[in-house]
Amino acid sequence: PEVCLRLEVGPGAAVHSPLAVQNGFLRMLLHTYTAELFMSFLTNLGPFLEDEIIPEVIPMEIEVVDAKITLKDDSPRVYPTSPGPVPITLAVDHVVVKRRDDGVFYLT
Repeated sequence: PEVCLRLEVGPGAAVHSPLAVQNGFLRMLLHTYTAELFMSFLTNLGPFLEDEIIPEVIPMEIEVVDAKITLKDDSPRVYPTSPGPVPITLAVDHVVVKRRDDGVFYLT
């Protein structure tokens, strides 16, 4: 499968962290994922991510293995004769993002 999600809550989640017992622990695996996204998609995510309320910290571990994301610029061209920008491809071999009880994200 390309995406696997697991959420653990309760006493069994204590093996991950003390806060996971109360708030839960989220584990996500993204494997052999390929996507093409427009830059406008990423720029329009900003308003959805901004919030005046500080959310509860949920300890988590996100593992990305063999992923490739291509970003295409879909903004209006300044010069009509220009061929436009070349798409950018972000290739990830293996990265792990961990969020601990302090709310900080760690990349390994």
